[in-house]
Amino acid sequence: MPPKKKKGKGKKKGKKGKKDEAKEEDKFKKTAREIEILKDHLAHRNEIARRSQAAAVDAREKCNQAEDLLKEQQNEQKNISADLTRQYKTMQTELGIHVHQLEAEVGHLRQQLSHTQQELQSTKLAKERMEIEKNEKISNLEMRIDGMEGAYERVLTEALDSLVGKIETTKSKWEGESVVIQEQNKKTLLEFGLNHLDI
Repeated sequence: MPPKKKKGKGKKKGKKGKKDEAKEEDKFKKTAREIEILKDHLAHRNEIARRSQAAAVDAREKCNQAEDLLKEQQNEQKNISADLTRQYKTMQTELGIHVHQLEAEVGHLRQQLSHTQQELQSTKLAKERMEIEKNEKISNLEMRIDGMEGAYERVLTEALDSLVGKIETTKSKWEGESVVIQEQNKKTLLEFGLNHLDI
């Protein structure tokens, strides 16, 4: 509200009062304008504050969502890590068992190989002994065969010589008897009037 006018006693006081009044009115208007400007600034600041609060709420919600997502990912990562650890331990256990089985199998195969090598060595020695014995027997048999060949040759030669002698003796005997028989036959044929040359 404008200030109240003071009643003056003279013209000078009236003019001075008007000037003061004008000044007061200018101040009032200026103050009113400043108030309006401040109200506009305040409204603008309030709008900014409201937007900032909305943005803060939105950012807080996004932050909460991000935290929830992070927690979910951390839980999932923890579960995956636990599952991988379990799988690793299982695989390690299975691998240990497999390695133990392979070591046992290798030991068994080495034992079999050693036993087989011993058997092979024994077989080789037995074969060499058999080879030596066989060669000795063959040598002995060849010697005996050579001896028997000589003996058979002598026996055969003696038998053939004896047979030839007997044949010669028998031949001489048969030739003599043959001549006698032929003479007897000639005589018999002549007695019957036949000539042995015609027969």
